[in-house]
Amino acid sequence: MASKVPGSSPLPPWEALAASWDEGMGDEGNQYFSVLELPVLKRLVNIRPESRALDLATGNGLVARWLAQEGASVLATDGSEAMLERARARTALWYERGQLPEGKIAFNILDVTDNEAWKKMISSHPDMNKGFDVITMNMALMDIPDLEPLAAGLPKILRKNGCFVATLLHPIFFTSGADRQLTVHENPRTGEREFDLAIVMRKYLDVPPARQLPFTENTESPPPV
Repeated sequence: MASKVPGSSPLPPWEALAASWDEGMGDEGNQYFSVLELPVLKRLVNIRPESRALDLATGNGLVARWLAQEGASVLATDGSEAMLERARARTALWYERGQLPEGKIAFNILDVTDNEAWKKMISSHPDMNKGFDVITMNMALMDIPDLEPLAAGLPKILRKNGCFVATLLHPIFFTSGADRQLTVHENPRTGEREFDLAIVMRKYLDVPPARQLPFTENTESPPPV
């Protein structure tokens, strides 16, 4: 499990990025979501009639809305209040447009790295006592500096024979010891200048957590060569 870095809460950056993240994901997600993530979710998540689902780190509610469209009653949580505001607003538009039955998704603040936050939600939220058939965490596990509260909380709320599905890329793409390289070369056949992107790994196993900037559409491109 990941160890916790003092003072390294991942929440403040997401509070600041909520608006741009919501705009980038929109109602249906970006191409990364539709091509890579959603097909995997469809294979791994088994939604049956009357299924109860919990979506952790919901962001703007992208996966929560998909779960609800598949027929589940969903509790969507996030540690960022700004993200939850975006998820609520976008989901309200879905209700207005008739894309979801009213009240299909409920929202609750939850910092999954905080044991007290887990205890508070489990004791105060009525749905917690019933348990969940499906718990999802889409593309967030690698951003959590302390997984122990999550590991302790899940067995208390996941129903027998239920499933917990967490999606993420291979760790090579998130290892803090990686360097990203841009190589420029001339194509000998065309004379055109071409660019190769690469990841150089110098450390792989037992790499401690580190602060990293999230990738957004506003990330600066490499300077022209």
